[in-house]
Amino acid sequence: MSKVFQFSSSASLEKLTGRKAYDLEELMHLIKTCSDSSIFYHTFSAFLKLREAQVPCNSDFAIWVSRSLNEKALAEKLMAIDLSEYKTVESLRNRLMDIIENHIQENPPCCKKIADEPFYLYDVMRVVYLTDKFAYDLRSFRDSLESISIYSMYYHFFESRLHTQLESNEFSSWIGESLGMPELADKIRKIDINVFTLEGLRSRIIELIDRHLKK
Repeated sequence: MSKVFQFSSSASLEKLTGRKAYDLEELMHLIKTCSDSSIFYHTFSAFLKLREAQVPCNSDFAIWVSRSLNEKALAEKLMAIDLSEYKTVESLRNRLMDIIENHIQENPPCCKKIADEPFYLYDVMRVVYLTDKFAYDLRSFRDSLESISIYSMYYHFFESRLHTQLESNEFSSWIGESLGMPELADKIRKIDINVFTLEGLRSRIIELIDRHLKK
């Protein structure tokens, strides 16, 4: 008998840290010294904050660099980061710093640019809680997926993976390990998160499950 999957969700309280950056060196210092939850908020949380947008989500760092410093080349490099490749905050933090540091070395004058609007560093407090939604097999999982909240989608596909340092989202892990369906699990794992809103992600997962159920 497969292990039961109970859906969880999370609630977040955003808060300003009182720290800010006006140029690239100050931004790099913030990234180097801020909490893991701040890094998470300004990158992965974009998928939740921009859930209604019909454009690819991206990090707050890339958006600020582009709009406030007009460093388009650097912004493109930051936008090119595939967040799905990072399993820990530290590895993502190091990648962000490397990109900015290399850009500064290649373009020293960019350090002299001062933004009209500073980058405000946020942090976030999270509370994770269990919901009343359960899945016992693939069919019940698919049906529950239609009705869970957008916050539950976000928790299982993004938030939990990063905080538990898993190499996969919890949906793929359960389908692959508990249901013994590695092929379907791998297809869900390989969904390009950069081109979907959370609702689009929900629809894509359901589509993949429906195809599998018809086999």
